Amino acid sequence: MKSVKNPKILKTSLSTLIKKFSKNDVVAELEKEYQHLPSKNIPTSLIDDNAYIKRVKLQPEIIDRFGHDIAEKGFFSPLVVRVVGNHYELILGRKRFYGARKAKITSVPCAIADVSDEEMLLMLLADTRDQRASNVVEMALLCQALSDKYHYTQQTLANLTHQSRSQITNTMRILRLPEPLLEDLCLGKLSYGHAKAIVSLSQDEITEIVGMIYEHHLSVREVERIAKRYAKNSKVASNEEDALAHSYGASNVDIKKRSVAFSFNSEEDKRAFLNAIAKK
Repeated sequence: MKSVKNPKILKTSLSTLIKKFSKNDVVAELEKEYQHLPSKNIPTSLIDDNAYIKRVKLQPEIIDRFGHDIAEKGFFSPLVVRVVGNHYELILGRKRFYGARKAKITSVPCAIADVSDEEMLLMLLADTRDQRASNVVEMALLCQALSDKYHYTQQTLANLTHQSRSQITNTMRILRLPEPLLEDLCLGKLSYGHAKAIVSLSQDEITEIVGMIYEHHLSVREVERIAKRYAKNSKVASNEEDALAHSYGASNVDIKKRSVAFSFNSEEDKRAFLNAIAKK
């Protein structure tokens, strides 16, 4: 097998792509088209998860439900994949794919699509947008990929997802969270409201507040109040650090709960600091 590239999509204007993939029913229409293509049973061992969204964890109960339905009723429509090297990359039907593996089904019906990376990303984004319970991490990853690889603006992404530009900004900022928290967000252990409230804080502050959320079952409003207080304290601490750095000739000061770390641009500055401390 060789990777198949579609040269036509490279010549398609951005405005045409936006018009096509901003439609609510675009994925459903594409899936109907793929149903009319010849499908083939492909071993699940030859199908790889999509490279752009493989970090997005699926909730175990969802996989179980799809696995049960497939074992009982089979497939109503094929998965959509594309050829990549000697394997196939999953495009549409991710939950059904993992459900089939859970049900120990060794091969699944697939329609093979001839699409570029850009068109595939747009298909995935439209599919995520149209799901009743869309995954914010998945949407953030797809928006980030389109932004990084194809220079899509946040306004263009907003048009594609039927959201405001500020909503897209907030969605993409979620990727600043540590990987374990992104996983918790995917699995429903942490809500998007909680994540949005803490994303601007430091890693230590985020870890501390998340511990409170899990231990005390804090509401989003409670977390927003705590995060606001932490941000205010951080600003005060930053001013104190600047004042200390200026007083002692340091290039940087980092105040922790139980320690204060000074950085200097030269050995001479460090010796001057030590001499000043010794005299106090």
